[in-house]
Amino acid sequence: MLVLDIETLDIESTAVVLSASMVYIDENDTWESLLKKAVFVKFDAKDQIKNYKRTVSKDTLSWWNTQSDAARNVSFNPKPDDVTVEKGISILREYLKNDTNPTKIIWVRGSLDQMVIDSLCRSAKLEPLARYNHYRDIRTGIDILSESSVNGYCEVRCDNFNKDWVQKHNPIHDIAYDAMQLLHPN
Repeated sequence: MLVLDIETLDIESTAVVLSASMVYIDENDTWESLLKKAVFVKFDAKDQIKNYKRTVSKDTLSWWNTQSDAARNVSFNPKPDDVTVEKGISILREYLKNDTNPTKIIWVRGSLDQMVIDSLCRSAKLEPLARYNHYRDIRTGIDILSESSVNGYCEVRCDNFNKDWVQKHNPIHDIAYDAMQLLHPN
């Protein structure tokens, strides 16, 4: 199993993808191990707008302006080493090759991430990262596993974890936090 999170500039399937992160999970994972083994890709937003006509919404731009400097620095702010769609998808695909299970489960928060990443692949004439039926909504998993779940979030029952460590909208932290909730629900 693995968890995937992307950050975007719109809430449509055609959105510019700012960044993506994924991590394999197992029952022995800790917060630190999840952060260490996660893969992270920072995409070139201008490249997507110019070459693939990916979309940006004013509301999402406004929302990004209300986020922490740390979150904006990870995903929103352009960097000189941002990668093209082809390079970024290749990095994610290489990470996926570590899984020999043909029926892999990819946990995502809702359906938007799956729709956007699949659309991005189609825009670049690339195969999707996974079959459509490999994706699962992690909120549902957390709701089923936790007695105290509220809207797909729960407290984590793990000695070596502190919710204050989570940087919201940092995709590496988002996937690690989702994994911790799935693995150690309270």
